[in-house]
Amino acid sequence: MDIYEQLTYINKTSLALGFFDGLHLGHKVVLKNTIRIAKNNNTTSTVITFKSHPLNFLTDNKVKQILTLEEKLQMLDSFGIDNVVVLDFPQIANITAKDYITEILVKYFSPISITTGYNHSFGYKGEGNSKLLEEYSKTFGYKYYEIPPCVLNGEIISCSVIRNKLELGNFFDANQLLGYKFFISATVVEGEKIATKLGFPSANIIWPDDKIKIPVGVYFVQVFVDGKIYNGVLNHACDENGNYKTEVHIIGFCGNIYGENITILFISKIRNQIKFENTDKLKAQIIRDIAFADIYQHFISKN
Repeated sequence: MDIYEQLTYINKTSLALGFFDGLHLGHKVVLKNTIRIAKNNNTTSTVITFKSHPLNFLTDNKVKQILTLEEKLQMLDSFGIDNVVVLDFPQIANITAKDYITEILVKYFSPISITTGYNHSFGYKGEGNSKLLEEYSKTFGYKYYEIPPCVLNGEIISCSVIRNKLELGNFFDANQLLGYKFFISATVVEGEKIATKLGFPSANIIWPDDKIKIPVGVYFVQVFVDGKIYNGVLNHACDENGNYKTEVHIIGFCGNIYGENITILFISKIRNQIKFENTDKLKAQIIRDIAFADIYQHFISKN
């Protein structure tokens, strides 16, 4: 997959437009349609997206993303997208919707098709919509596809719904809407080694600033290390100064992985954060947490 950080001429491509945070089940329909058209016409598929969420520029409320940019690019690559154009939203925020179509989409990409979600907007103050893309398709000869809302268990799949569930620690429902397990990819850093002294060595990671925050607590997770997957117990804590600390005990793993990148998949919350009177009680609780992970893994493997 080729990645471009500025407008680049990619002639006669099949376009998908959107921020695609989370790359949930609804987004996948958009991308599958884009790839299908590209293959049927022996051309390339191209996604146009942004480095950060447009609302971070348009409002004072900062949107914490389900996927970091790096995670999103890795997933787009795995889907089979040929090109991704990552733009800085402020650079095009004041372009009218009509100029966005003519001076960017048509001028740089000469699209054979454009696919978006049902609620996609673009141009100055979001004045552009599906109706305008359909109208201009007749002038510029591309086919426009609007993907309708995707519904699961009576609920429209959307990033805002998924974010709400993640912020509550409801990974079961969030993962269903995503179509995969919510995850974080991060580099292992050196910690205080308190868990190691207790006999439960852990891998410490730094939670990315732009990634959605989950509630503090202890979680059953799965961890990819060196191409293998392990069960794990993750502690996501917050100290009195508001500093987050995330560490995961990888069950059955022995090795030095400082500086290595690991991927952690969130399955279920085990318990809330507890302040222990002494290390013996902490150690006893960690043993119970590991037992919970083993039991839960046995349960989900049977269902």
